[in-house]
Amino acid sequence: MAKTTFLDFEQPIAELEAKIDELRFVQDDSAVDISEEIDRLQEKSDGLLK
Repeated sequence: MAKTTFLDFEQPIAELEAKIDELRFVQDDSAVDISEEIDRLQEKSDGLLK
């Protein structure tokens, strides 16, 4: 698998998006509802993109 390289200012966004993807995967296999946390992180990521 190829490693993706990010610029310094892109790194926090990439890490946040990876965490969001991980939480979505966990939520699919879990009885625990973490959708609020996912939404909060997504809003934070969207804010960093502006």
